[in-house]
Amino acid sequence: MNNNTPNNNLTIESLWQFSLQYYSMREIKEACLNLQNHFHGNVNLLLALKWLDEHRLTFPSSQWPQVIQSLGRTEALLLHFRELRRKSKQHLPESLYRDSLQFELQLERQQQADIIDIIHRIELSKVEAPHLVDDYCHQLGAEHLAVIFNKQRL
Repeated sequence: MNNNTPNNNLTIESLWQFSLQYYSMREIKEACLNLQNHFHGNVNLLLALKWLDEHRLTFPSSQWPQVIQSLGRTEALLLHFRELRRKSKQHLPESLYRDSLQFELQLERQQQADIIDIIHRIELSKVEAPHLVDDYCHQLGAEHLAVIFNKQRL
């Protein structure tokens, strides 16, 4: 991380709290699910990028591969578990289904911890015009969703 950029606010807990609050907005939740289901986007990454945009922080485009690679440890497990949970929903008792949702949330939180880990190792700098959400949505061909994400701020 750039020595001129304070990182005391860039913690897993602050990202997690931001994510819970931001994702709780109906329009954001719908846009996130659209990004995930139709554009194969990663919601945790999108939330982390929005969080960095809110802090007016960015990283060089050359570091996108490192940021994407931070998802590697949990992405396949999360995708498989999510699919299994969805398929099992009608066959599971309500309590077991709730437990599976809690486990999925733990996987989501671990993925965010992995993202925070890479954020602390890449070069961050202040920016006047946040653009990480725009960049990510553009990479996925989901520019129209960036409009939704950018108009909602915390």
